[in-house]
Amino acid sequence: MHQNSDIKTLAELLVHSLKLYGHNFIFGTTGAGEAEIQDAISKEGDIKWIQALHEFTAVSSAEGYSLAKNKTGIALVDRIVGTQNSIGALYSAYINMAPMLVFSSRDIAGTHLLKDPTAHYSSKHLQIVEPWVKWSNNSQTEKMLEEDLSKALFITQLEPKGISFITLRHDLMQRRYNGIKIRIKNFYYNYRVPDEKTIGIISNKILEAQHPEIFISHAGRNPEYVETMVKFAEMFGIKVRERRYFMSFPLRHPLHLGFSPRMKPPELGNDDLALLFEFGILPGNKLNENVDVIDFSTDFVRRRDIYSGGDYGSSNLFNSMDIICDLGPTLEVIMKHAKIQGSDMNLIKERRARIEDKHNKLMEEIKESANNDIKSGRITASSIGHIINSNWENGMTFINGSISLNTKINLQMDLPEPGSYFSNPSGHLGSPVGMAYGAFLAKNEENYLNGIRNYKPVICITGDGDAIFGNFTSALWSVKHYNLGVVYIILNNGSWAVEWPYFENTIERIVAEKHDHQFIDLDSPRISYSKMAEAFSISSYDVRTLEEFDSALKNAINGARRGEPAVIDIIMDKFNP
Repeated sequence: MHQNSDIKTLAELLVHSLKLYGHNFIFGTTGAGEAEIQDAISKEGDIKWIQALHEFTAVSSAEGYSLAKNKTGIALVDRIVGTQNSIGALYSAYINMAPMLVFSSRDIAGTHLLKDPTAHYSSKHLQIVEPWVKWSNNSQTEKMLEEDLSKALFITQLEPKGISFITLRHDLMQRRYNGIKIRIKNFYYNYRVPDEKTIGIISNKILEAQHPEIFISHAGRNPEYVETMVKFAEMFGIKVRERRYFMSFPLRHPLHLGFSPRMKPPELGNDDLALLFEFGILPGNKLNENVDVIDFSTDFVRRRDIYSGGDYGSSNLFNSMDIICDLGPTLEVIMKHAKIQGSDMNLIKERRARIEDKHNKLMEEIKESANNDIKSGRITASSIGHIINSNWENGMTFINGSISLNTKINLQMDLPEPGSYFSNPSGHLGSPVGMAYGAFLAKNEENYLNGIRNYKPVICITGDGDAIFGNFTSALWSVKHYNLGVVYIILNNGSWAVEWPYFENTIERIVAEKHDHQFIDLDSPRISYSKMAEAFSISSYDVRTLEEFDSALKNAINGARRGEPAVIDIIMDKFNP
């Protein structure tokens, strides 16, 4: 039980309860519907308000915090228009399975503080968010406040993790606190694992297969599962490929064979068994019918383990076994119950030798690609990734929001630490820039709250199309205002290059044959992101050579350790397919 005689309003009770639940940050925007809550934040003192200049960025930053901390992020947006502004960010967090609690203020006609009976009034507040949240509610009474908060926080962390969304009536937040007792609940989350018979079938299938392969998409969002997945692959001698949205498996591990495409089904080669670890297949894309498929998913609806999946999600027509479970504990049980005998050991040994040979060849190709580009002085995805990797330090975090160059950059990055990498599987432009500074606060929370400017920087790389689409200026204001050590790298090629393949494949091919770029053009004028940074008194660099990029990155990282953000604008040749 908790009771505080100093609490005067229900808004103060709400904020104080969030603090007791262990939350130190609220990410949000300012709006008239939130005044009582923001008043309460000022009074609480120990909970810090992180302001964005747009609701999209506010929710994106809470998403980045929740993923990097593996903890529920708290966001506050203003009424119906603020909710509408944040929909794309909510979708991004939904696809990332980010645990978040988003509050939206809500006016009730005739109760507004300024006696305006229609200010932003909506009776259908929840309808626009319901497809992308796990649970939503219009909080109506003070007696339900304790129940709403407890349920919302519990649901965010229950697998599959996701978003709770609560509207808070302005008049309710104004209401005088009457001394009701608030209980802070300690949550317990039980794991879901298959029954013993199913475990035995899975184990037998793995040991009987000649060429099994693991495909991973979202499983690394729980950093504690990464070590388990590595042990599992080593124990059975199984090759691994990922879609890199999280650091799910160390790329330099000898069982790793690179990355799978985002929207196409994986190439199976001579595989006879595919183990899908939270790895969905878009509808209409089929796997080889001769391949046995065991699908491990935390979500029976299968909406969130694929790229930009909308509300349909993954197909499961080709699966021989659909296992709905918590992945890490399930793999632990399989390893515990597997009966590996002498003949099995020989098979596993042969598998490992075969896979390691392919891995070594892949690593040589990756190295050669970077070396060739560096020798020629070309700014490419490979040379950019190589330079970032050469300046990398343990404890740093990388957020890769690029799209067309994403995989080639990732192939150069040696990121062995779980929780060191995040991306944007939603395909919604604009999320990475906000995610970056939320992740910075998550990774540096203790030092930041204690004023110790010895930080682990966050590097966020994204394209010029993504940056200009997604409230980049809002993120710049926030990182400067709060002294957040984020290094933004903009791949500035004057184009939405990722869209060009669609024009190349139209029925008539008129755009492709004319080489008409007007539909993807971001040039003339070329946008200067370094000038944007200057407007916010942020260190900025225009770079056109690899030497300039390496020097700028070193300087930017040094500043980020002290909480000084930076923008590196890589001026690339205009995209010309």
